[in-house]
Amino acid sequence: MKTMDIAPIIVKKLKDKLTDEERFYFDAWINDSEENRSLFRRLQAVKKRGGNVSEVLELDIEADWHRIVARSQLQKRKTQLRSFQRFPLKYAALLVVGLALGLGYLKYGDDTDSPVAPSDAITLQLGNGEVKVIAPNEIKSITNKKGSVLVKQVEEQLDYSIHREDTELSYNTLKVPYGKRFTLILSDSTVVHLNAGSSLKYPVKFIPGQNRQVFLSGEGYFNVYKDKRHPFVVSAGGMDVQVLGTQFNISSYKLDRKVSTVLVEGSVMLYPAQKGDKNGEGTLLQPGYKADWDKFHEQIDFEKVDTHTYTDWVKGVLVLKRTSFKQIIEKLQRHYNVTIENRYEKLNGQVFTATFDVETIDDVLNSFTLETPFEYQITDNHIIIFPPK
Repeated sequence: MKTMDIAPIIVKKLKDKLTDEERFYFDAWINDSEENRSLFRRLQAVKKRGGNVSEVLELDIEADWHRIVARSQLQKRKTQLRSFQRFPLKYAALLVVGLALGLGYLKYGDDTDSPVAPSDAITLQLGNGEVKVIAPNEIKSITNKKGSVLVKQVEEQLDYSIHREDTELSYNTLKVPYGKRFTLILSDSTVVHLNAGSSLKYPVKFIPGQNRQVFLSGEGYFNVYKDKRHPFVVSAGGMDVQVLGTQFNISSYKLDRKVSTVLVEGSVMLYPAQKGDKNGEGTLLQPGYKADWDKFHEQIDFEKVDTHTYTDWVKGVLVLKRTSFKQIIEKLQRHYNVTIENRYEKLNGQVFTATFDVETIDDVLNSFTLETPFEYQITDNHIIIFPPK
């Protein structure tokens, strides 16, 4: 995909005309940073006002970006520019942001949304679009417009089970950045643990007579409250996981081609979103097994696994079992909130098995070098890996 090919994809998204492949790239782009999400919200506002988004994106983005960089005189931008070739989607996003600021076409001051939260903050988006920053060490109550308590926060947990007010179906979205985890108790007392780089969209209160449906991006561990009259459905990456009451883990990060479901106990039914029905026409997963759903080919593979390998992240433990270093890089970036540039291509195919708990990222990398030698350099939260000398 060429560097600026994200621009026409954004336009097609605004027109709701994306193909499956384009949707994959768009999802990767919009989940890459808060800047991307903020930009897209503003483009939506331009479209709503009747502005020509296509013309904005087709202007000389490169020239406008360099002008903005020169004016800002921020040394941080130099580091970002050096990393653009490694992350073309992010490159495109920041160039478009620069264009928008340079032209004054999509000014931040013109937006009526909540202020943009820091990229490393846990955020809660309410049904009215308001975004609240969640500080993990706080104990507080969050209220709705009527002044009723919507949810209670106790440090690293949000509890909706206290919300008893009858209401129309209204969704909240919790987003957890890299390097952090968070726990939700939904209105039915279902407990959801969200891993780093994940988000969950869910009803403030489940409605009687309807399925309890939530939408996951990233990874979550679910302990579902049993309710035979109201099946619990997790929608993730084009797949629905339907349960009555059980414990299971789902991993569905945007850049992954597969959605992985690991069943700890109980039973779940898997089926493509909006295909099959809720009367058992799906694929049954047994405890102790992992199901990998291919998003594009819509096929599923099963494997018997040690469930702890896929669920111990809830306790802060990073478990790697016969994992390629290329995959390990993605896990380390999420777990430690770092960026890793691997300049030792041969290392990508190496397979490792390890478990980490309280180790620092330096400890982790050093342990890998004992088995397969390589050099690395850590500057702030950016890591470069080199071939051994």
